[in-house]
Amino acid sequence: MKKVLIIGCGAMGGAILSGCLARGVWNQEDVVLKEHSAEAGRKKAAQYGVSWSEDGHEAAEADVVLLAVKPNVVPEAAKALAAYAPKGTVISIAAAVTLRDLASYFPEGTRIVRVMPNTPVSVGEGYTAIAGGPAASEEDLRKTEAIFRTLGRTFTGTERQLDELGALSGAGPGYAFVMIDALADAGVNIGLPRAVAIEAAAQTLLGAAKMVLETGKHPAALRDQVTSPGGTTIAGIRMMERRGLRAALIDGVDACMAKSDAMAKQ
Repeated sequence: MKKVLIIGCGAMGGAILSGCLARGVWNQEDVVLKEHSAEAGRKKAAQYGVSWSEDGHEAAEADVVLLAVKPNVVPEAAKALAAYAPKGTVISIAAAVTLRDLASYFPEGTRIVRVMPNTPVSVGEGYTAIAGGPAASEEDLRKTEAIFRTLGRTFTGTERQLDELGALSGAGPGYAFVMIDALADAGVNIGLPRAVAIEAAAQTLLGAAKMVLETGKHPAALRDQVTSPGGTTIAGIRMMERRGLRAALIDGVDACMAKSDAMAKQ
């Protein structure tokens, strides 16, 4: 019996698959891929050393069905799967496709879990929000957590919290890349080579984030440790605050949340 069926293996689906294979959550012989065409399915399956499916009939017996297609493809893909009445856990990573919408595509009682991973799952440092549908059991949630904990950290809560985390952590890598790029530009502006500036900016944000997670200290407390009275760091922070850095970040997350809500209503 094949225990994992993955529908769609693009950037995020591939990141989840490669992470789970590398960390022993899934074995290659237990995974089946289904892509939009048989040719694409064969190529992807060969890339990861797994099997491929032409029609997704394995959904009837799979322990986990990972729905990893783009939101606009979800209705078609889900209805095709529904024909095989999945008995395992159906996990959707599609943004702005609600649990209610997902349930409408499947037979009543289908155990559906919605997740919102971010792209750093591809390097084992992701953050994934998890919310279960009405028929999802505690075991379904634990199973989902076990998958995504191999790829970083997880949070299990309400669907609204999942959407909120989508605006913060789901889109967050985009914000972080902009900050790294801006800091690198600042480094070049004061005389550093571009490659050195990018590496320094990226490693500095990585190290700062790790300090927050590993020490458990509030970011403000850690900031205070590097801001000497009348020193250089506080001078830099003061100028950034004058330019609206904090307000821009807050407004950006708020705009992302508003867009997500608008998409969900369409």
